[in-house]
Amino acid sequence: MKPEWDSLTKLPYWLARQGSELDKLRKGAVRFWQRFVDMLAFPAKQLDPMTAELEFVHLLAWERDIEQIPNETEQLYRTRVKYALKFAQGAGSKTGWYYMFKKLGTPWITIDERVSETDWDVVSLQLLDSDLADRAGLIDNICRQYGRTTRRYQFDTIASMPLIAPPNDFALDSLTGMARLSSDMQPAIGLGLMDNESHFVVAKKSQLIS
Repeated sequence: MKPEWDSLTKLPYWLARQGSELDKLRKGAVRFWQRFVDMLAFPAKQLDPMTAELEFVHLLAWERDIEQIPNETEQLYRTRVKYALKFAQGAGSKTGWYYMFKKLGTPWITIDERVSETDWDVVSLQLLDSDLADRAGLIDNICRQYGRTTRRYQFDTIASMPLIAPPNDFALDSLTGMARLSSDMQPAIGLGLMDNESHFVVAKKSQLIS
């Protein structure tokens, strides 16, 4: 929780003149307590790989059996260290791998096992062509560290191609009836009957081409 220093140190309006000696004293006190709070919070921040100093992240990575990949971004490295235990728990399973790739910023992935006309131990990883090109080292590292020893992993690329289809069904039925009664003994009465029925369908399709 970050203190609201402005509200905590707000002075009465007759004392809150900018640049006055009292205002300088207030700002100096705020800076002192900000540093004091940061010193108290420093140890707790080092336990979270997302906020810890990079040297502490290296220690946590060594403890959790994580090695930094060449050309890997710092944010991605911190994420792998933070979720190392959950990644290890879900290693080899489809659910675990989907969770892992989602946390690593690669949600577009399909995992197929025992593909027809392919050796039973081959697992197909289908990723976007851009993800496979930009994160080849990361994906190789994931397969080596979290893949099952009895499986071989092959990469296939997929492309997202939106396809919008025009309306494929349109129907309209309409019926209108009017009646008018009039006689010398009763005033004119207008009767109306309207029946309307319509059906309209819009189709929007998307297709993944491997």
